[in-house]
Amino acid sequence: MSAEPRTGKLPTELLFSVLGGLDSARVIQGPGVGCDAAIIAWGSDALVATSDPITFVDAQAGKLAVTVNANDVLSVGAEPQWLLATVLAPSGSPDTEVASLLRDLRDACREAGIELVGGHTELTDAVTRTVVSCTLIGSAPLDEVILSSGALDGDVIIQAGAAAVEGTAILGHPELLESPGISIADAARALRSIEGVHAMHDVTEGGIATAALELAEAAGLAPQLTGDDVIWLPETLAVCEERGLDPLGLLGSGTLLAAVQPDAVDRALSELSNAGVQASVIGRVRAGSRATLRFGGQMGPLPRFERDEALRAFDDARRSTQ
Repeated sequence: MSAEPRTGKLPTELLFSVLGGLDSARVIQGPGVGCDAAIIAWGSDALVATSDPITFVDAQAGKLAVTVNANDVLSVGAEPQWLLATVLAPSGSPDTEVASLLRDLRDACREAGIELVGGHTELTDAVTRTVVSCTLIGSAPLDEVILSSGALDGDVIIQAGAAAVEGTAILGHPELLESPGISIADAARALRSIEGVHAMHDVTEGGIATAALELAEAAGLAPQLTGDDVIWLPETLAVCEERGLDPLGLLGSGTLLAAVQPDAVDRALSELSNAGVQASVIGRVRAGSRATLRFGGQMGPLPRFERDEALRAFDDARRSTQ
């Protein structure tokens, strides 16, 4: 019997066995675990570039594509500025549907202060549902970018924004895409100028557990998470209980993790509160330690989700109809 086709990201070890080191001194940050945006020195400024697709949903795909790419740029302390979008729609898609998606992209860019500067649109039998893949470029003064690998031993992990909002939305609560939404812009802008904020990482596939691992491992450290302190929406806990999913591994756009020097934590939490962002201290990063999860008075290994729990839910639902 052949193995069931897998979906989701490539395993980390496979991906980075192919992507070698970079020789250019102008590349400040290239591909790596937890590094979702490239940082390139450009005179006294840094150009920041990222690329992400939307494959889970059709509704609001344009807005979601702009937001998830902007999140990567904002997470290194830069401002998103120029977007190129590739839209691949199934053969036979009505022109009105494609035009509506393009208007959604245009309007989302305008709302975020981003210029839509190019891309490609095509109807093709290579896809069975519309795929929106974007490349977003931003910038910041070179001395103000925040490297994804910047966490230091003993830094506190701050969670900004409830966990697993995007996963909860696509599993039955689409209203959450509007409020609280999946942008980490307010949180990133509140934190980026604080001395002692050493690294930031937005949560995506694999949920808050995988993002904590990536934040720590980018710096050669390990996270020690306290599950009781993680911020959840009641809708998330309900949908995960109903479907037998682990919320720690559920798609998490809308949440920002930050590695913060202990004496800067109070200021960071205050600035997030002033920005209207719910936040919590959920752990630390440590050297020479293992990744752990403390929950309900018990401590064990922090799970790594190579495959997002939302994808598992989709596959379970598909098998139940076969």
